[in-house]
Amino acid sequence: MDPSCAFDRVAVVGTGGYGWHFLCALLATKRLHVRAVTSTTDTQSSLIKQSGLVKQKHTDKQKRIAKLRELGAEIVEYNDPTSEAFAAAFSDIHTVVSAVGLSGVTSQIAMIDGALAAGVRWFIPSEYGVAHYASTWMPFPSPLAPKTDVDRYLRDHAMPRGLAHTVIYTGMALDYLDPASIGLKLASRSATLVGRGGTPVSFTPAHNVVQLVCDIVQRPHEMMNRTIRFASSTAKMRELIKVATNGEHGERVKIVCVDEAKAKFCELAKHQDPRAFQIYSRLLIEEGLGQINRMNEPLDNAMFPDIDAEPVGRTLERLMEHSEPNVQINPTPAHRTASAKSVTDGLGRRFRDFNM
Repeated sequence: MDPSCAFDRVAVVGTGGYGWHFLCALLATKRLHVRAVTSTTDTQSSLIKQSGLVKQKHTDKQKRIAKLRELGAEIVEYNDPTSEAFAAAFSDIHTVVSAVGLSGVTSQIAMIDGALAAGVRWFIPSEYGVAHYASTWMPFPSPLAPKTDVDRYLRDHAMPRGLAHTVIYTGMALDYLDPASIGLKLASRSATLVGRGGTPVSFTPAHNVVQLVCDIVQRPHEMMNRTIRFASSTAKMRELIKVATNGEHGERVKIVCVDEAKAKFCELAKHQDPRAFQIYSRLLIEEGLGQINRMNEPLDNAMFPDIDAEPVGRTLERLMEHSEPNVQINPTPAHRTASAKSVTDGLGRRFRDFNM
């Protein structure tokens, strides 16, 4: 631990998914006191409960916690996601990194209140994806709408009371989410395309997201009270389909018109069918909402020169090869003052567009 660091006590909420990777990366720096904050109960859908997988997931979680203890993490558990519970969990913590999944986004309001009560200085909400933009055609709030509420609460309620925050947008991570959720069926080398597939989409693989968050946490004074937009590459769905299908078309690609997809989404969403989110993701992409700088915001890639950004085409190839990325966590990231590049050259020539 670096005694000169004023933000050397970090809590990560969530020990699965990104939470696990954030914790391991932060522990690997050997400069921080790292606390894993985790629920005593795993919230699972009734479908998973009926399938008998809860016991296995509980066992997996206990193994993760044991490994985190072995790596040097402090473990704090809470029963209910209340502000009082989070205040106790965040005692003596400087920075909170939320890694809750989509179903836990609304719990971040209580998390923020708990952070305020505990005297936390900096809160990083669980984003690591795309910003939420309302779709004019949707008859009810989108699945991502609660993220906007959290961002607004941080800005209007928490920041005036002394809690800094940083919102991080990275686009889609195809090695974290199932590529089939956006229509890429890698096992069968086939695809389903909604619309024309010609709108740009931002992508950042999971290991680059982990490197980014680990770097940001170690540079608080540069990163507080700002939005970070980082994309390893930008591509269009029809370009990715060429990779997923080995350049073949015809029977390997099913094309669905936008109106048909919208009708199917509304039908599934009314019954809370989880398949609705997959269709929503494809509609979001076709509508142009999958690009993190669609409003011409500058990308911040230049601020993180130590991250070797992996193009999305390589991510797909790696997934089809069943190979793992070579991940290196920089324990002492350089403090950079370089300004972010513009949207036109923010990814550099190599990553501007993934042309096949």
